[in-house]
Order: sequence, then structure tokens, then C-alpha cells
Amino acid sequence: MFDLNLFQKNLSTDSIGRAIQYYPELDSTNTKAWELITKNAINGTVVITDNQLKGRGRQSNKWISTPSENLTFSIILYPNYQLNQINHYSLIPGLAITDCLIGYDFQARLKWPNDILINGKKVGGILCESKISGQLIQSMVIGIGLNVNIQKTDFPPVLQNATSLFIENGERYQLEILLANICNYLEYRLKNVNTANSQLLVWENRCAHLNQTVTFHFDNQIINGTFKGLSPTGQARMLIDNKEFCFNSGELFD
Repeated sequence: MFDLNLFQKNLSTDSIGRAIQYYPELDSTNTKAWELITKNAINGTVVITDNQLKGRGRQSNKWISTPSENLTFSIILYPNYQLNQINHYSLIPGLAITDCLIGYDFQARLKWPNDILINGKKVGGILCESKISGQLIQSMVIGIGLNVNIQKTDFPPVLQNATSLFIENGERYQLEILLANICNYLEYRLKNVNTANSQLLVWENRCAHLNQTVTFHFDNQIINGTFKGLSPTGQARMLIDNKEFCFNSGELFD
């Protein structure tokens, strides 16, 4: 059972997490968040569940979670920012989560576009969905899954490249405090979204595959190239056959 008082005690935000919708079980926190948007949920609302049955990852992948051992939640935002800033908004959650994990002494790294790594293994993932009106980002749902107290034996065999905070250092974490800290860092990052250039530099410094050869899936193609960092608008810069290309989306293979 989620302890709302413990969460609020550790929250220091103005908006992110000030409204929270807790459900013992949900198919998907992102799906529920979009439903709440139609009912005028306020900016910064957090939707969290103990047990997510049909969590969605990027490229229609399924996010597998163990009940009450991990964080599975979504955050509702109404950015009202220009469409060309959408990549900034999708990269900022990864920065906030790594901010938080670094505060817990983890060497957290980022894998483009939205995976969180520790020691080269995936500990978390982010799915950003948005609705556009004209050239403005009207509404956005940030879905986050973070493996916290799950043990290695709880992962299915197919997930050999996954890890958790517990696996990495043998400590269990209070989910409510961890969530509050992520919200605190996320609001700080969002309040400074206009300092995008410096935030993109931080992202590059935390990138696990900067200047490395990568293989990724884009628009039904498998592409090999060197990941060179981020463009000023947050696109991925790839060097392919000695020519640089920028990509808004894609999926890197492990």
C-alpha cells in the first residue's frame, strides 16, 4: 500500500506530485493518465500503481514489473511549448531520474532515447506521449518504470540485461521517498527547460554510448552508425558513412 503521507513529507515541489492518483492495480498508468486528462486533471498529477498489468514501453514493447517492488507511474503535463522543444521534454525525465540515482551514489547512465542504465544494464525506461495542437505541445504524459527492489530471480530469462537498485547494491528502498525525490528533480529540470543547451550537454555527459558504434531501428530500417551526441533541438546525431544525420526517434539495440 502506497504511503501518501511519507511521499508528501519528502516532496518539495510546487506542482509535480502535489496531486496524486494511487491505484493498487492498473493496466497502464499512461492509459489512466490520458483518461484523467479528459477529466481536467491538473498539471503535475502523478498516477501510480502497485501492480501494472499491461505497461507499455517504446516500439509497443511490454514493460514487465513485479507488484509493489518497483516504481510504475506517469506524470501529466501541459507544457504549452513549441513543437520543436518536444525532444527537450522527452529527454529531461531521464536527466531527473539520473540526478536522483546519482544522489544515491549510483553511476547512472543514459541510453538514447529514454533508457536508464547502471553498470551497462537497464534499470528503468521512460515512455513520453504527447498531443499537439497547431505548433504547441498541448498535453504530455511521461510514463516511468524503475526497477527498485526486484531480485534477479524475479526477472524472466529473456531479460538478462536488466537490473534493479537492489541487485546493484543489496539495499531496499522506500518507494514513496524515491518517487518524491524523482518528482523534486523533475520539477527543477522542467523549470529550467529554457536552459536546454546546458541540459543537453549534461545528457551527453551521461550518455553510455557517446562516440560509439551503435545499431538502431528507425522507420522499418536497421541502421549502423556512430552516436555523436544531440543536436540543439535534442535530436540524435548519427555519423553514417562519414555523413551526419539527425533523428527524432529510433530504438538502439542492446
